[in-house]
Amino acid sequence: MLAGGPMSWKSHKQELTATSTMMVEYVAVYNATCHGMLLRNLITGLKVVNSISRPLKLYCDNSAAVNFSNSNSSTGACLYLDTKYLFVRERVEENNLCIEYISTKVMLADPMTKVFPPKIFEEHVSKMGLYVCHQLERRS
Repeated sequence: MLAGGPMSWKSHKQELTATSTMMVEYVAVYNATCHGMLLRNLITGLKVVNSISRPLKLYCDNSAAVNFSNSNSSTGACLYLDTKYLFVRERVEENNLCIEYISTKVMLADPMTKVFPPKIFEEHVSKMGLYVCHQLERRS
């Protein structure tokens, strides 16, 4: 989010066959980290701002993935994890990245990946600054 609106978003099928929900969420954090770092470098490279001193902040609705991201200890979950995904932990250690837990109820990205009742879907989508087609018809 930048200035109260989404800068970028992406929804796609994950290429990895994961052995746990934590691993699925952690790989999603990895993908978001790579994308966020790219956007951060682009913004500073284009001199939109001189520098960005704060860590990139990502939200995740899986507490196990958040704990794994912020921890240096190894668990059974990382036995089958490709080492490239440890990039997230390195960025956290360097204080370039902050992973925080957020409840599924307020996770704005969820309508891109989960089925919601229409009312909740519309609430999430409007918070992203998007509108459902029939909402546009009502506004006219």
